[in-house]
Amino acid sequence: MLRATLTLLAALACLAGGARAQSATEEEVKAAFLYKFPAFVEWPERPPAAFVIAVADAEDVASELARLSEGRDILGRRVMVKPLRKGESAAGAQVLFVGRESARLAELARSVAGTPVLVVSESPGALDQGSLVNFVLLEGRVRFEVALDSAERNGLRISPRLLALATRVRASRR
Repeated sequence: MLRATLTLLAALACLAGGARAQSATEEEVKAAFLYKFPAFVEWPERPPAAFVIAVADAEDVASELARLSEGRDILGRRVMVKPLRKGESAAGAQVLFVGRESARLAELARSVAGTPVLVVSESPGALDQGSLVNFVLLEGRVRFEVALDSAERNGLRISPRLLALATRVRASRR
């Protein structure tokens, strides 16, 4: 178990610094993070038969994530990537990714507030709109910031090992 965790942590560290690599696009790096993040989250309940990652307004990331996760599992469950169209609900998802150009972040985050959904985004100020994890580009590299208070409200606990890789961690507001 420790060995698997260290391997995942090393992979995340490489991804955090590797968005500049010639073969990895920004979308590929974000998809890889989305696939790896759940292993570093303590979930209050076991996911159902499929581990669902809903993706709103980020078709390139959804496509790459579907390709990356094909035939693989997360937490012992098969992965299902669900593109969310306007008006569709994120109900049943364990991870919700909302793309940069989306005006729906606050609305979607509110719709899953208080439920065990890891909301991930890629927009400035997204942590204030209900996102738990937000991708940022720093020096041409994909990094991320985390809102512990939002994670707690959704009943999720994020591993200190993942927090150590974050560029910024917004603490709990207790």
